[in-house]
Amino acid sequence: MPKCNSCNGNVLRTDAFCGTCGEPVPGGKPVVPIARESKPSGVQTTGDRMSGTFSPLSGTGTSARAVAIVALADPELEEAPDTGLNRTAIREREPHSEPAPVLPLHRKKNGTESERREEAAGLESRAKEPRASASERDTSLPNMPIPPGPPILASDLLREQMRPSSPGQNALRRTAVALTAAGALGALLTGGVHPLTFVALALLITIATLALTPMSYRGRAIALFLVGSIATGVALWQQTLQGIAPEGIILAAATILLSGSLLFRAYYRGARLARVAVTLGVVTLGAWFFLSGGHESLVTLEGDWQSWAPASTHMAFGLLALLSLMAFMDNSTRGGSHVWAVALLILYGVHLTLLVASELRPVQGIETTIQGPTIAAILTGVVGTIVAGMALAQVLVAAYQATSSRVTERVSIVP
Repeated sequence: MPKCNSCNGNVLRTDAFCGTCGEPVPGGKPVVPIARESKPSGVQTTGDRMSGTFSPLSGTGTSARAVAIVALADPELEEAPDTGLNRTAIREREPHSEPAPVLPLHRKKNGTESERREEAAGLESRAKEPRASASERDTSLPNMPIPPGPPILASDLLREQMRPSSPGQNALRRTAVALTAAGALGALLTGGVHPLTFVALALLITIATLALTPMSYRGRAIALFLVGSIATGVALWQQTLQGIAPEGIILAAATILLSGSLLFRAYYRGARLARVAVTLGVVTLGAWFFLSGGHESLVTLEGDWQSWAPASTHMAFGLLALLSLMAFMDNSTRGGSHVWAVALLILYGVHLTLLVASELRPVQGIETTIQGPTIAAILTGVVGTIVAGMALAQVLVAAYQATSSRVTERVSIVP
């Protein structure tokens, strides 16, 4: 066994230093067990480095020197670079995400030379590019096709709701065609072969033709209003000759004026013209109500239906006159104007039907004086009154639009 040259102590062959004096042992071959745990990332911690060294001997200066010399004699391996993905670093390297650009819904205008060139260049580039599958195509907002035309604004939509350009056009056409078909059938069945029946049929055919012919909004409204008023006049003429409700002229005028005004009020909520027209219509209907004795009709009722049926319609007209005053409500609501207008037109037809029925089926002891051609003319007058009332609303719309455009032009001209 080798001995230390300094203190003559026993040492092992594997000892590089003496355990007693700490001097190096000549010819010693130290074996230092170093055990390092391999990590997936190739990084060693401080605890891993310490585990590779031998545990220091108890507390002498020589043991500390031995540990220091071993540490210098056996250098640590270089740490392998950390190849693991660092999500934080990747997130920092990525550019800051920004929200997608908000593009205005602007329609392109056609007709300019520059835009035509751009479209032609775009078509050529698309033709050269290979056609991708449906899943690979770019369907983002910037590449979506936009129809040509001016931009759509929320203010334009609100203005269209408050002031529509052509309100009630389709309703008038469909109503006119349906009523003229029913009226023509009734006139043929009741009037027979008579000149007055042919006049009634001619008026109904004219109304249907105007409703089906492509025309402007204003032109169709004026034409239907005039023809409907003529049909109403023919019916009132026959009523006067037969002595049927001579005050019916006032009722027909009030029905046309008030129904058209209420529909106009429903179309244009903020128009002062609508409220003025409704006022005139209510006053006219109220005048007829008192002239015809509507306020006394329920007092003088009899048991037969010829007495109480027309009297009930008198009271209904008075009730609709009061309900029409709801047109003076705030602009945020229509006040049921369209409902009262339709109810007034229907009530007018029911009222005249009851009058004609009471003449055809009079009370016992009274002879029937009404004839078939007169019934055909009155039936045509009912159709003409309804069509004229709906057309009057569109005439008021056209007049109001023309007045508003003139005022706008004057304001734009003034500096």
